[in-house]
Amino acid sequence: MSGDITTSRDADQTRQNILEVALKEFSEYGLAGARVDRIAKGTRTTKGMIYYHFGDKDGLYKAVLEEIYPKLRNLEEKLDKSDLNPIEELEKIIDFTFDYHKNNENFVRMVMIENINNGKTLRSTDIDTVLSQNILMELNSILKRGQDLGVFKRSITPIDLHLLYTSFCFYRVSNHHTVSTVLGINMLSSSNSIRHKNLVKTMIITYLSSPDQ
Repeated sequence: MSGDITTSRDADQTRQNILEVALKEFSEYGLAGARVDRIAKGTRTTKGMIYYHFGDKDGLYKAVLEEIYPKLRNLEEKLDKSDLNPIEELEKIIDFTFDYHKNNENFVRMVMIENINNGKTLRSTDIDTVLSQNILMELNSILKRGQDLGVFKRSITPIDLHLLYTSFCFYRVSNHHTVSTVLGINMLSSSNSIRHKNLVKTMIITYLSSPDQ
């Protein structure tokens, strides 16, 4: 019995190791440019074992997507937001989203690559859409509580609110190379990151606090 448990644990560790290396490979070279040979060299396993676990390169790419999206949502759901008022709760979600994008550039690059591929692989994954619906339900609850308390006066949908803060968090990472070259600013420097995080929170809270025109 203990041998079976050890074997299962080893298989899980091998699979996780492959996914971590594959994320770096796909985020750097894309689906077309990624090479299973390079992934195998970066892992503690063989090319044959990669095919055993994932079938082919497309299957491995799909598995990486199925890994990174739920990871973000699961971490999001674990945030301790007890005893926070609506403004504090929303600011905590924005803080998390900002930091996650800043600290996980490979995630951002994978999303960019999948969009270049028109989201074709993502549509075929087994990702539980309930995870994405949960954040929208939470944002809806925050908006309703804020409106009931009179601190939020603007009518806005949870999806639009989600787009407002995630687009800023995503853009500053996805475009930092070109923006740094064109505008001569290091988007990801510590000072700019602090300023941008405060900026996006201030913009959104100010917008929500102002009445509809």
